[in-house]
Amino acid sequence: MTTKKNITAILITLAGMLVLATGSAPASSGGGGNAEITFWGDWFPRLVNFAIISIVLVYFLRKPTRDFFKNRTIEIQNSIKQSQEAREQAMKALADMERKVRETEAEARSLVADAQARGEKDKQALVEEGKRLAKDIQEQVKVGIELEVQKAKADLAMEAALLSVELAEGTIKKTISKQDHERIVKEYISKVGGRA
Repeated sequence: MTTKKNITAILITLAGMLVLATGSAPASSGGGGNAEITFWGDWFPRLVNFAIISIVLVYFLRKPTRDFFKNRTIEIQNSIKQSQEAREQAMKALADMERKVRETEAEARSLVADAQARGEKDKQALVEEGKRLAKDIQEQVKVGIELEVQKAKADLAMEAALLSVELAEGTIKKTISKQDHERIVKEYISKVGGRA
């Protein structure tokens, strides 16, 4: 801050000197209405004042200007460095995200493949279980049919036996006379009586 105050004070002083120098040149020439403008009397003091002000400005503003541009250059370099670091971090984060996406996709494919394999296994197990159950049912049906056939045969045999007895009884009744009947009864009684 001190340097800025010094520079400001010097600039104000020089500006004042310049105003005084430019203001005194026409007054010293006599103050007439048609004063002659000459290089040495009019322009030279102005050029000297300009040169002095320029030299003073360059001398006093050189270091702050250099420091300003140096600091600005450092700030720009730091900004570039920070942006490069941020870019590198972003690239690393992007690469990490891409890697995670690839891993997730691979894991998803693996899970789908596992699920398909398990589904195929379960399907095979269900098919085998279905075949086994179908075979058991066929065996039960076969046994049931055989039992029904045997029962039907037994019923038919019983029916045939009853019909045979009835036919035989009807035939015997038709062919046996009353005398044959009495003789058979007497023989039966004598056999039963003889056993007793």
